Amino acid sequence: MKYKNISCLSLAISLFLTGTSSFASTEDGIALMQQEKWLEALPYLETEANKGDEQAMYWLARVKLSINLFEGIQAGHWLEQASELGNPWAMEQLFEDGDRCDFFHFPCDAKWHDKAIEKWQQMAKNGDGKAMYMLAKHKDSWRKYVPYLAHNTRVKQYIRALEMGADSASAAIFSELYRHQDRHQPEVRQQIVKYLTIAAERGYAPAMVDLYEFTDVIGNDLALEYLQQATELGYARAPFTLYYYLEEKENKNHQDWKTLYKNINLAGELDASKYRSVVNYLDFDEHLSAEEMAQIDQEVAEFLTQVKPNRFYDETNLY
Repeated sequence: MKYKNISCLSLAISLFLTGTSSFASTEDGIALMQQEKWLEALPYLETEANKGDEQAMYWLARVKLSINLFEGIQAGHWLEQASELGNPWAMEQLFEDGDRCDFFHFPCDAKWHDKAIEKWQQMAKNGDGKAMYMLAKHKDSWRKYVPYLAHNTRVKQYIRALEMGADSASAAIFSELYRHQDRHQPEVRQQIVKYLTIAAERGYAPAMVDLYEFTDVIGNDLALEYLQQATELGYARAPFTLYYYLEEKENKNHQDWKTLYKNINLAGELDASKYRSVVNYLDFDEHLSAEEMAQIDQEVAEFLTQVKPNRFYDETNLY
């Protein structure tokens, strides 16, 4: 009886692991993608894509597009497979948009536009904010022929998407209001801050960084607090923003140079593809000793043992 119980327990554990491994493997692949570890993400996503997981198929295609031309050409197969299984994000990649379809030889077809819209409409009715966001971007309306109405409609839809949980919609609201209204007007700036703050308070690091442009509204202390939070979330644009604005300061003191060195190196470590070249270009030897730079390098290394890079990619903002 004892061995029979052990056998039953082993079977139960096996079934549990089988049922959860697909989700875990896909999520592991996405987590690596957030660090732009494209090659490391591939095997996780390929395994689940080959099992028929449409979410894994979509993300596998996006990862392949980010690696090289050969992998990018292969992405079309997975986008088509995911689209056939009803994934609207994959369908979006197969719209007849010209350049990408031709360059990668994707099996693009205009039919996917209408199918994606239909799917997003269903998802939005069920409370999916990212689907609402995509409807604002892609759903045709006669209002698009009247710029003022098109702008107002998009802003309202983006606000609704943000309220439904699509944090990336905060950047779209920011962009719309900045491009179509007087961004220097206090009421416009306060409106932008209102929506960026919603996303920032939910832990969305890109919105935290965008808020630094509005120190006149929120104050310098809160803006710096948001940048620190975004840095601790692994978002490279946060330390780079600190570096960028401090670098413009005249008559920098010694502590300023130490802060500059630390933040540009943090940015370079969190996103080497974007900021490492800046780090290599700079020369701090005239302002900091080798010992001081070594100490800061150690602080950065210790920080990175606790914090992993995070690009905050999702289906709406990975291009």
